[in-house]
Amino acid sequence: MAQKLTAAQRRALKQEAVGWDELSDEDFARLFSEGPPVRVRVRRPPPKALTIALDEQTLNRLKRVARHKQVRARHLVAIWIAEHLSQERPAEK
Repeated sequence: MAQKLTAAQRRALKQEAVGWDELSDEDFARLFSEGPPVRVRVRRPPPKALTIALDEQTLNRLKRVARHKQVRARHLVAIWIAEHLSQERPAEK
């Protein structure tokens, strides 16, 4: 569980924040380039589910194709959808 900060710790953090805010872009870039490299792992948000109804014949064909390609049917459908959407023109805003 996270511990609460003391008043002195809060003051010190505020002073440090002010110091960072007062840095020029050039100073910040210099400090950034002088610092050690950092590895960052970006996690994708979990996928949202979409339920569709398929007739038995279509579902069986889908499963056969997926088995032939050695992937799960749901992954194959996701790949197909992503491929098709990448070929679509972007929607106008």
